[in-house]
Amino acid sequence: MSVNINEFFSAFANDQKFFLNLPVLWSVTIDGVTQGSINSVLSEAGEKWQAKTSAQSMTKGGNILVAQSVVLPTEGSTFDPYPSGSSMGGFLPGYGHANRQNFLNDRQVSVNFLETEVDIEHNFFRPWAIALGIKGLVEDGVSLKGTMEVRQYSNAGVFIKGYRFNKIFPTAVEGYTLDYADTDFKIKSVTFACENYQQI
Repeated sequence: MSVNINEFFSAFANDQKFFLNLPVLWSVTIDGVTQGSINSVLSEAGEKWQAKTSAQSMTKGGNILVAQSVVLPTEGSTFDPYPSGSSMGGFLPGYGHANRQNFLNDRQVSVNFLETEVDIEHNFFRPWAIALGIKGLVEDGVSLKGTMEVRQYSNAGVFIKGYRFNKIFPTAVEGYTLDYADTDFKIKSVTFACENYQQI
């Protein structure tokens, strides 16, 4: 089927559904895990790190939690030849679904946060990751899992699309280099695991 180039460019130029919204940034909110729950774990373990702010306070009014990019989880499966271990008489075997790939490999969300004046990495994300290393995920009493929503808006402030990630926790807080490079924003990259996610 051929495409009428003039119709395509006409639609792209005049139809609002084709408009590109710039800058393409995502607002981020995190609920459920608190500054207090993180600090109680750190204090109990005698750890010097402390969360100096909460995710909720970082998103009130100023929307400090803004993402330059969000990498959604992969959905993956493995497949095995079927039947296995038997002669097919020269015919190629079929393939059967073996299993969905494991939780931490496929349920990861990577977020590149743009940092302004607040050191979001040292004030919140790194203490959260350290608290997880101390407490783990199976012990009762203190919840170190949260809910994260990322939303994209048009230049006019109209909501375009978004995603909600349930029972998230950070699995990696990437290091970064401090230098005198001519960059306007420092990017802090955090990788999360989640139980599931859905479109908003």
